[in-house]
Amino acid sequence: MNYFNELLKLLDNAYAEYSDFHVASIAVTRDGRIFKGVNVESAAYSTTICAERNAIFSAVTAGIKPGEIAEVHILARNAENRLFPAYPCGSCRQIIAEQSHNEAVVYVYRSETDVSRHTIAELLPHAFFSLK
Repeated sequence: MNYFNELLKLLDNAYAEYSDFHVASIAVTRDGRIFKGVNVESAAYSTTICAERNAIFSAVTAGIKPGEIAEVHILARNAENRLFPAYPCGSCRQIIAEQSHNEAVVYVYRSETDVSRHTIAELLPHAFFSLK
């Protein structure tokens, strides 16, 4: 399913006062539930949260268990108000891998019709997992 219009609306909710780099994300579970997130920046940079982790953490808060995340959709807008493809950072890739049991598909939007599809295993080869 294409989540472009929902992502576009979400971009306005991002708090990107320092970078002016707005990101919106939607995490979709195997049973079709959706969880939304945006990036939220802070002057104390280490407390900033990415949109992808925000969406997945919302899913976890709602009771989603590891392995239930099936898709992550991402849209970004830069300071010039242009949409462009933005891939998950390393921390987000790790969370996506763990919460999907390394099986999620990540969709990166440039426009409504220009969407690239990647598996998390492609984006994060050799992901780290606990030995539990």
